[in-house]
Amino acid sequence: MYELDDDKICNDKYWVTLTENTHIKSSGEAAKILKQLESDGVLPKMQNHEWARLCIAFCFAKTKNIKDWEQKPSMDGGLEIASFNTCFNQNGKKGEEKFWLAYISQRMFDEVPERKFTKKHLFAYIQLAWHNGAKLLEERYRKALDYCDGSIVEAKKIFFDELAGLAAQHRDGGSDGATQAVSGSLHPAASAMEEQTCIKLKTALDKTVGKGGTIQPEYGGVRYDCLRVQFDRYVDLEKYHSQICSELGIGDDEMRCGRIRGEANTWHINILRPQDTWRQYGQSEFQTALQQYRASAQQFRLPVCIGLDERGEPVFQDFATAPHVMVGGETGAGKSVLVRSMLASLFELAPQNETEIVVCYCKVSADFAAFKDRPNLWQGRIVSDAEEAAEILSSFADEMDKRYRLMDEYAAKDIAEVPQHARPKYVVIVIDELADLIDVSSDAEGHLVRLAQKARSAGMYLLLATQRPDAKTLSGRLRDNLPTKIALKTGKRQSSEIILGERGAENLTAKGDHLVKWNNEAARFLHGYNV
Repeated sequence: MYELDDDKICNDKYWVTLTENTHIKSSGEAAKILKQLESDGVLPKMQNHEWARLCIAFCFAKTKNIKDWEQKPSMDGGLEIASFNTCFNQNGKKGEEKFWLAYISQRMFDEVPERKFTKKHLFAYIQLAWHNGAKLLEERYRKALDYCDGSIVEAKKIFFDELAGLAAQHRDGGSDGATQAVSGSLHPAASAMEEQTCIKLKTALDKTVGKGGTIQPEYGGVRYDCLRVQFDRYVDLEKYHSQICSELGIGDDEMRCGRIRGEANTWHINILRPQDTWRQYGQSEFQTALQQYRASAQQFRLPVCIGLDERGEPVFQDFATAPHVMVGGETGAGKSVLVRSMLASLFELAPQNETEIVVCYCKVSADFAAFKDRPNLWQGRIVSDAEEAAEILSSFADEMDKRYRLMDEYAAKDIAEVPQHARPKYVVIVIDELADLIDVSSDAEGHLVRLAQKARSAGMYLLLATQRPDAKTLSGRLRDNLPTKIALKTGKRQSSEIILGERGAENLTAKGDHLVKWNNEAARFLHGYNV
């Protein structure tokens, strides 16, 4: 909140006072970064205001708070913009500068909620965001350049693809000015739809929980409007879930809520938007995510993309830490699409000379045909016969025993400690559809349990998927040895409990949304790429 004199209110007149007669300056480093990026052809020739908006938007999109920022940059040799309006309203559209002011102010207020801010604080905050956004942009370009062995052409492609990915995530929200600055690469603080959602939610909470809370829009997500609610007392919001949804005129599965750790009586409330407003993530966005991983500092043994979060950021894990994964969901929930995207990331990112991937798809389908020419596909083929898949599991159980003897020979605790010249490849065994395999082979479950219990140290990992998450397909003995669980929408609560060990999946949309418990961590809500 801004510090006001006793007789002042925060109205349009005050906004004018807040933004007039003050120049915006960049750090000297931000000016040098722009010059270098223009020189390399990474960015077109940019006006100072265009560069400022790009940097500020990128900074806000890529950092959570000011604690992540460099705090005291040198301003010597920096760029200068005549005023706030010159910087943030270049298109002459009424209210564009107010959008930016509201967004920047809310970010600043969230840093220290109890503080009263002044005009001086606002402009210092803008200048810091400009500086840190410039440094982040340079860092992303340098990482891309390193990954591409100094090839500016290839590095530019990765850099542009990342900006394009951000644009795709946020092109539907915010003002045209904000979108133009970074092709949409920031989360608008309060789009018209979010403002409507805030009003509706406030009314619903007043009628159900009672008055005495504040609501702030956080961002427009992939499919949800994301809001933050702080009550003035303890409230068990989950108890009121159905009542609130009824007041909002939505189904129980269209609102998600959870406590914010470390903040008293504060909750995230995410409300599903109409489907025609959802942001789409297909093959192009998936390839951008893989390029981002390659250019990042993450170094996983077996990198796998498990989806994207509500902000549209791709989420990667190391399959070797899973180490075995169970995926379940009802027909049409998106299970095979999710498994396909996980496989695609493994084939693309895992070292080909160190990894072998076995794909058993136990029904006639072309869902995994795209992988048949991959060099690290086991035997260069997709196994489609359930009986053959059972025999393959038996052979890999024998291979596991052989690897343990090899580890004994080298006094190794796991396969990674075996000298490279003698070390066998890491193996990922994928079974989809598990129920068909269990139906035709009485021995299959025993082989799977043995592998799940011991194969990790031998460098062998399981990915098991089913549309029939029941006790027959996923026995307690098998479930107990699969530490990572991924649940798409299930038809009933009991199926969610079988997959995850808890409720929740029955309330998902049947559009690729899923809950992930990676190696027994807390469940995390993600969306899937449509690949």
